[in-house]
Amino acid sequence: MEGASMRRSDRVSLTVLLEATGIDSLGQEFKDRARTMLINRGGAVIVLDRELKPEQEIQIRRQAGSDSQKIVPARVVGEFGRQKDGYLYGIEILNHDDDFWKIEFPPIAESTDAVARMLLQCSYCKSREVAYLNELELRGFEINRGIARHCKTCSVPSIWTQAPHEDEKQRAMRAARRTREPDPIPEGEEQRERQRLRIKTRLTACIRQTDADDELAVCEDISPIGMCFRSKRRYDTNTTIQVAVPYSPDAANIFLPAHVVYSEEMPRAGLFRHGVEYRRVGPRAR
Repeated sequence: MEGASMRRSDRVSLTVLLEATGIDSLGQEFKDRARTMLINRGGAVIVLDRELKPEQEIQIRRQAGSDSQKIVPARVVGEFGRQKDGYLYGIEILNHDDDFWKIEFPPIAESTDAVARMLLQCSYCKSREVAYLNELELRGFEINRGIARHCKTCSVPSIWTQAPHEDEKQRAMRAARRTREPDPIPEGEEQRERQRLRIKTRLTACIRQTDADDELAVCEDISPIGMCFRSKRRYDTNTTIQVAVPYSPDAANIFLPAHVVYSEEMPRAGLFRHGVEYRRVGPRAR
């Protein structure tokens, strides 16, 4: 899922139930259940309990929704590991013009000044869009857990909420205790220019790191270029992580690549405060 053609949109952490068919590495035909872990406009990372080869083609269809009978061809990009219920495969949907996920992905270049990004769903028609939120919209979501915005399908304003996963399995989430501490001042010219865009918040964030369990943290402030969070773990300066904020275990989440720019201990709280900067993937990437 890292090819140039597949990084034209955000990657959304979302469970979509699938059925995959094809011929496995042993030459046997199969029709098995699968599910997504990540999706973007042109592909996904799926979990499938079947051995496949890179570059081979399979057929996939969604198990739910109005297009559940629609079958599309996909190419196996590679294997990324294994979980208890199957192998992790990156796949590319071969028909790039096919709106298989029924999700509107805006051009990633439009996310430059967004303070947060989410997969939202219209409460009326259930249309889904990746939304880039400004400060006012993020404040509204934090208070109301929903955002009033115009729906292109309904042609009227509606309330949009965080899109849920398709399966019913929920991971237990510990409630993070939120207390106030003085905000550290990030360094760098770009941070100083955008200091006024930093907004204080108490949103839940999820920190993801290779070869480690996900950690829930408290986001203290957020801006278009990064965020500050407190956590039980210490992440060293320059550590590469992925961050999703706002985060919900029961709904879709968008993880952004980032690196830690500072780390400090909070002895009284037994926690660590970190400042991170997002790694740009669009035209303004550095």
